[in-house]
Amino acid sequence: MEKVLVVDANARGKGKRFSTLDVIGVGPRLVTALFRSYNIDARLYAYEYVINNLEVMENYDVLAVSFMISDVHATRKLIDLWNKVNGGLVILGGGGALNQAILQSLHFSMAFKGEVEVTMQNIFSKYAKLSEAYNVLSQEKKIIKGLVIKAQDGEILDGGLGLWTPKEKLNILPAIEDLKTYPFYWASRIYVEVVRGCSNFRRAKQTSNGKICTNCNVCHSGPLSLRIRCPIGIPPGCGYCSVPTVHGPARSRNLYVIIEEIERLTRIGASRIVLSAPDFLDYEREQLVEGSLTDPCNPPPNIDAIEEFLGKLVKIRAIATGRVVIMIENVKPCLVNDEAAEILGRYLKDTPIYIGLESCSDELLESIGRPSSCNNAINAIKRLKSHGLRPYVYLLYYLPMEREDDIRKTIECIDDLESNGVERIILYRFKPIPYSSFEKFIRNVTTINNTLHEELYRKVVEFNKKQKKRMQDMIIKAIVAQKHPTKRGYLIAYPQKHGPVVLVKGSHNLIGHRVTVKIQEVVTDRVVLGSIIQVHEKYI
Repeated sequence: MEKVLVVDANARGKGKRFSTLDVIGVGPRLVTALFRSYNIDARLYAYEYVINNLEVMENYDVLAVSFMISDVHATRKLIDLWNKVNGGLVILGGGGALNQAILQSLHFSMAFKGEVEVTMQNIFSKYAKLSEAYNVLSQEKKIIKGLVIKAQDGEILDGGLGLWTPKEKLNILPAIEDLKTYPFYWASRIYVEVVRGCSNFRRAKQTSNGKICTNCNVCHSGPLSLRIRCPIGIPPGCGYCSVPTVHGPARSRNLYVIIEEIERLTRIGASRIVLSAPDFLDYEREQLVEGSLTDPCNPPPNIDAIEEFLGKLVKIRAIATGRVVIMIENVKPCLVNDEAAEILGRYLKDTPIYIGLESCSDELLESIGRPSSCNNAINAIKRLKSHGLRPYVYLLYYLPMEREDDIRKTIECIDDLESNGVERIILYRFKPIPYSSFEKFIRNVTTINNTLHEELYRKVVEFNKKQKKRMQDMIIKAIVAQKHPTKRGYLIAYPQKHGPVVLVKGSHNLIGHRVTVKIQEVVTDRVVLGSIIQVHEKYI
């Protein structure tokens, strides 16, 4: 039986994680389970585990690496070590494999582009092993949809993006026990896929390769199935995002498969689980339409399905007792009606919820393909806050088509965000990604006085520091993860319901415990100092 070493190199940058250390994504877990379903002996390891235990490489025939564009240096380091220790096939996947320049620069045999379920089915219906598939495909120069082959002569055979996975094939159970190779997995936010794909099939007004919207209105009206393809070929979704192109319209996983996955995670000591979706409120919304769900705002959320789902989740013993916390991540403002906000608040009170605002200029939002206005977002924030949730807001700057007036509107809007209860602003600088409308934009297409961008950045930093200061004297539950790498006698803990990293004094024997902490002071906009006032159960 062929043995595959699957390595999660996501967010490892040049070989070490410096932020979001407590995140474990679903992609590598899913790929590991898919390999096993085809009688491949696959095992998932965290990047750090493999780098520090190179002898692990000796036990496998194939190295499979999941990585993002920003992780190319860490991935190259891993491949170089593999070639010294082993020398077997190298397979790539994840967001980094979508970048053609990165594929050209790395030593690999095969790479999966986009969704893998259908591609794997096409491979393993003909070949028993990955090595067999590579040898035949590379020698005969065959192309499979969703697969890139780097032949021994260096020629790249690119099958393009993988086909979107049918809804009924989304229900494989991702690897669970393998999470024990991750550092402090018990304190991490473990992502569980709930919805694949995105319902926003509106489009940007122009693309980086010169296509300009003809205002045909296909994106906004008519049969939903016709919105998948643009008559002039503008990719669907927000201009900076590739999710609709790569992953297609929103499709929900089966309720009982999700519950089984979460129950199994609780048994290995998970404490924080995130229901992963480009928009959680798309959950089972496809059941309300004929054809594909390609309208981001209509119909409204499937309230009955969401209530049934969350109602069953909170009956899981570990969740009912508070040992495990459930969170969600993203929602589109235009779907946050009163009913949706009430249900989310009822089941997920005091947890953060992320709202994609991106800009406070409606003109810019329309130009880049956003389905919601600034006012939509403000109203969504008010509703969510009033029902006990903690709104976090995404903003983007250096966007293509951005004007000075757009930046000024966003700067002026930050006070409104504060007054309406936003707890944190996450400010991202635009970076072009493959398969998006803005893929080839290097910088915003208009010249903007950089002092405005600097003013926006300072305003956001000040906002976040101010919000953190409000945490002083607050009592929270946190999970102790590890010793602080440089501050002797200090431990690192993560708020169970998410928030800034908490530094606490204490013995290493507290690692793995849930504790009650009183926040004493703000260290940075990402770190606070706390004191332990009560020790609860241990997860490991």
